Amino acid sequence: MPDSSVTEQKPVVRIRPGLRFKGEAEARIESMSHDLCGVAHVDGKAVFIEGALPGERVRYGVTRRKPSFDKGIALEILEASAERVMQPRCEHFGICGGCALQHLKDDAQLKYKQTIVEDNFTKIGNVSPEKWLTPIHGQSWAYRRKARLGVRLVPKKGGVLVGFREKNNSYITNLKHCHVLDERI
Repeated sequence: MPDSSVTEQKPVVRIRPGLRFKGEAEARIESMSHDLCGVAHVDGKAVFIEGALPGERVRYGVTRRKPSFDKGIALEILEASAERVMQPRCEHFGICGGCALQHLKDDAQLKYKQTIVEDNFTKIGNVSPEKWLTPIHGQSWAYRRKARLGVRLVPKKGGVLVGFREKNNSYITNLKHCHVLDERI
């Protein structure tokens, strides 16, 4: 008999309130795009899904339809990748445009970023180094000492908002604390 005290942890998915979708669907994510969206093919059409990782099965909302591809946002992770962080550290992740990969474990982030650099060298630059060096990396949190924050007076939200812009729009995410910025900032 299964232990009822152990519950399966569902991945947390946060999206900006008020988004309107042009439909919903499910997909199995095959790979990751250069802009860190999950890539799937649904009915022969490429779909780029923000917040989805390779190997996952997701329910997503369609945000944009084009003749050759669709774009969407993961609404629910039906089968999670082993590389997924179930609870991103930042409460604003998924809404704030400051971070793109908090849902991915640190070592996997480094791997995907390295893959993007290699792809850019070979596909865009048409060069292939004889040897790739090990990526340089430091601490995962409080590493940024420079940032471009937005400031906006919004009386309806209580005054002045300070933070990064939300993903794909000009609204400001009101931050009291940012985990990637040096605490002195």
